Amino acid sequence: MCLSMSGRDIAGGPCPITLHEAGLSRIAVLEDVGIGYFMESDVREDIEAGRLVRVLEDWTPPLMPWCLYYPSRRNPSAAFKALIGMARQIAG
Repeated sequence: MCLSMSGRDIAGGPCPITLHEAGLSRIAVLEDVGIGYFMESDVREDIEAGRLVRVLEDWTPPLMPWCLYYPSRRNPSAAFKALIGMARQIAG
């Protein structure tokens, strides 16, 4: 695991297990296998119930803004244009 904050980087030691599926990662963290990086909405109930606690908050990178990729050489439909407009409005 590598962490970075204000230009300072640190690298953790070897990981006993690496998972790329949020559900399995959550189970592993709840079983004290290690720490995990989750979307808050996926673990909010566990945090509120005290089963999980936030750690390394100062080292948590800010969320990246939403991105939408689509073919630029096609004429988007009216519905797709409406979706893009709504997303822009919500994102501010």
